[in-house]
Amino acid sequence: MHALPALGCSANNNLNNITAIVRYEGANHHALPDSIPFLPSDTNCEDETGLVPVVPLNVGTFTDEGDSLDISIIPEGNLVSWNVNASGFFIDYANPTLLLVDEHNDTFPGSYNVVELKGDQNTVSLL
Repeated sequence: MHALPALGCSANNNLNNITAIVRYEGANHHALPDSIPFLPSDTNCEDETGLVPVVPLNVGTFTDEGDSLDISIIPEGNLVSWNVNASGFFIDYANPTLLLVDEHNDTFPGSYNVVELKGDQNTVSLL
């Protein structure tokens, strides 16, 4: 794996030698990779365009036993607001939602705008 950070988005003193080897379980841990790194056309700090998903997936609308969950993305200048049921959410990345779940803590700050989907894989689904 070669990491080529966007120059305008990061400060890095080792731009030409950021590498890692990622191996799957059961792979030969002594063999060196022989792949050729992908070199992007530029390393500008901007979103890529024209990307095509390897596995296209239309997530549709979330439902929970008849209730719907409206998720929208609203550009606001240089920022983007993700809204759930017309309300934004603000996460403390030092104490994220999944960490609270992993710690069996089901008390979420109001700013997290957590929506509880009651049910299991048979009752909560993506349409």
